[in-house]
Amino acid sequence: MKKPNSMRYYLQWSSWFDTHKYDTLRTISAIRKGGGSYIRESNQFGWSNQPKVVTFRATQKELGIIIYNLEKTLGTNWLLVFEQDW
Repeated sequence: MKKPNSMRYYLQWSSWFDTHKYDTLRTISAIRKGGGSYIRESNQFGWSNQPKVVTFRATQKELGIIIYNLEKTLGTNWLLVFEQDW
């Protein structure tokens, strides 16, 4: 069941990942620990020629925890999490 007041977000494949692995398993684990749900892999922007990114559903409160977990897990604060609008 969908959480009330939750939205879909994604961890964008940014230039930071040009030199670091986009570690899907560790990313999913960090999102799950923060309370994210409906975690999936999708092509960025929904385009078949784009890399796969992790998408998830979370409330505003959970999003802050998830971003913190991602930064700790992946060892950087150069991560871009956006609302999924595609």
